[in-house]
Amino acid sequence: MLIARARPLLGTVVSIQVHTDDANAPSVARAMADAFVVMARIGQVMSAHDERSDLGRLANAKRGDVLALDVETLQVIRAAQQWQRISGGAFDPCRAGEVLARSGRRPGITGDACGSLHDMALLNDTEVRLARAVKLDFGGIAKGYAVDRAIDVLQAQGVTDALVNAGGDMRAMGLRKWPIDVRHAQYNLRDGRMTSQRWVQHQALATSVAGRLNPEFVAVRAHSKMRWQSVTVTAKTCMAADVLTKWALQSSVLCPNLKQALRLQGGRMWRTE
Repeated sequence: MLIARARPLLGTVVSIQVHTDDANAPSVARAMADAFVVMARIGQVMSAHDERSDLGRLANAKRGDVLALDVETLQVIRAAQQWQRISGGAFDPCRAGEVLARSGRRPGITGDACGSLHDMALLNDTEVRLARAVKLDFGGIAKGYAVDRAIDVLQAQGVTDALVNAGGDMRAMGLRKWPIDVRHAQYNLRDGRMTSQRWVQHQALATSVAGRLNPEFVAVRAHSKMRWQSVTVTAKTCMAADVLTKWALQSSVLCPNLKQALRLQGGRMWRTE
């Protein structure tokens, strides 16, 4: 049987689908509820719309402050630092935070913070020391991370076949093939480049769009060099797929570092002009 639940979270509608036997339905329902709780927690502590969130506190901190943050926030900060380095700066949540806060789209991180990811020293799993206050927007990584954490929760409670979908950022676990339909960003028709990707099976998939189709996408590199309107990436984890779409939107046709990152993630990429 198929059990499906959906909730408004992370600025979108998050759905969880689980294929299971009738006898396991009660335990599966509890696992799904726990997964939603974890995702809601991530959305709360990493909100750039609430000055009381971890991101709000980072933006309003003073030089030298040591802040105690949620363990999930520290995990994403650590991953963001790694992805910024790997991408050569193409992925930069500080740049996104600065631009979106200035435009009024991120009211929780307003102020004079001008720090970078390098201004945060991670002391342990819950504490960070700031050389300068930092404006962070995790719109390009937190949703994928939340999907991965939901999969962790389901797996820890014995679920074997599931799909978690957060507005197009999704990850499947198990042997079941979950049908998908990726549409062209501009024409709302099935993207002809993706005829080989009809389902997801034991992998993650994310899609991002740029330009006028997504006013909240912040290009770190010169906009004049961008040619891509949408990118879809498959990878081992949803966080990696999420980040790789932001990098791919800004990369050239031939980008050796991006291709290497895709290979390490066992992923594929489709881009639309």
